[in-house]
Amino acid sequence: MKLNPKILEKAINRLVEELVKTGIVEVDADKFVLKVRQVFEEAHREELQLTEDAKRILKENLHLLDETGLDSAKAVSLIRRKLAEERNINLNPFERMNQLAKRIMDWIMEDEEIEIYDEPYNIRKKIAAVLREAVAEQKAIEREALRRTEEEANKRGILAGSDDWNFIYRRYLSEVMKEKGYE
Repeated sequence: MKLNPKILEKAINRLVEELVKTGIVEVDADKFVLKVRQVFEEAHREELQLTEDAKRILKENLHLLDETGLDSAKAVSLIRRKLAEERNINLNPFERMNQLAKRIMDWIMEDEEIEIYDEPYNIRKKIAAVLREAVAEQKAIEREALRRTEEEANKRGILAGSDDWNFIYRRYLSEVMKEKGYE
């Protein structure tokens, strides 16, 4: 799951506050921020690759659409889910954050320049909690923007998924982000 850059930035700052500035993990704060960003960029590339590979597999097996009666979007989704399972990439956003917390913790444990002053389990738990809170915040913002969009679209007779609907959704998403202090 791709976190909004501003939500990710807030989560990274919280990690620095809770781990680095409190002395639980002794590491250069800039190095820590850079590594966490790298973990998220790598995860995003993996998820994009899943979609690309699913589309490629479907393209190579178009005959299956006729045989199964699936539409192409549903087929890509099913293939993507199967690829994710094979590659051990959890598609549930909260579980995905647990995976990324493990990656960050593995880096902390492997880097000889980093000193840790708490049990690794406790540190990983703190990292995962911050990342899951970021996902929850993003989902809450998206739900509120969706609610407002549907309300306006219903009043104005705009079809869901249309260009007008998408424009309204982006406007409300930006508005809710601002209300939450992200812009």
